[in-house]
Amino acid sequence: MPQQPLIHYHVRWRPSGHQPGASRGIVAGIGDQLRSVVLLRDHPDPRRLDLRASVRDPFANIWVRDFNLNSALKVIVLVDTSASMGYVGQVNRMHVAQEIASQLALSAYRSGDAFGLFAAGEAMNKQCMLPPKANRGAWLWVNHHFSKLKPQGQHANGLFAAVPYLPQRRCLVFLISDFRWQAGKLKQLLKKMAHHDVVPVMLQDPAEMDALPKSGIAILRDTETGAAQFVWMRESLKKQMQNLRAQHVRNVEEASRKYGNKPFVVKGEFSSALLTKYFMERSA
Repeated sequence: MPQQPLIHYHVRWRPSGHQPGASRGIVAGIGDQLRSVVLLRDHPDPRRLDLRASVRDPFANIWVRDFNLNSALKVIVLVDTSASMGYVGQVNRMHVAQEIASQLALSAYRSGDAFGLFAAGEAMNKQCMLPPKANRGAWLWVNHHFSKLKPQGQHANGLFAAVPYLPQRRCLVFLISDFRWQAGKLKQLLKKMAHHDVVPVMLQDPAEMDALPKSGIAILRDTETGAAQFVWMRESLKKQMQNLRAQHVRNVEEASRKYGNKPFVVKGEFSSALLTKYFMERSA
């Protein structure tokens, strides 16, 4: 079983489902948020008797408290499995994605929420589809199926095919990728999921820049296409690559903020505590 602490995610909206969970909902039921005070005949539950309201009523009516139900969420993980996700530097990028997905699966179950997962590269992986449901063994399913996944393909357009599989009602979606995509693709995907609460999870590896030689001949390889190019590594070229990487991060942040959320950046190893902190800062 995963050893990291559970991820305590939080949403700024209220789910409308009738399945009990940990999030404050908008339908009447058992919860900790007072909805209204109603007459006992309209809500015959004497356990919720409001003595103060009943004593003050000049017509001697008996009043009870009505609460909003604590409702369950649907937590969906979308995973990019294109070739660039197979990069191995200080960490194995797909292993990091697996760790995030399995921790979210376990955390969702402990919170009473449904969990689902879809993986795609150039096409959606039909063998790695888990429709959202409450499942105590979902994290084991994730680990089992991720061990069979092989990152391949020059893009992740298959994620667009996963959008129709998402629930119609608003849910919490984690989009896990390095986002080495064509310009505008991330905005297009986020626009299609605009009615959901989407958290882009951006995977980075410090070795992508730190492992570059300071000078001399180097081979730069495109992780998506596999194309290689010999270059003479020098300080100006290294600076140019750093600027391009910084611009890539800004592009992801810009696209993400346009649709409501800043990306959660994982630099190397994943920490569930940092993802919990991300949600605490988001809800502040």
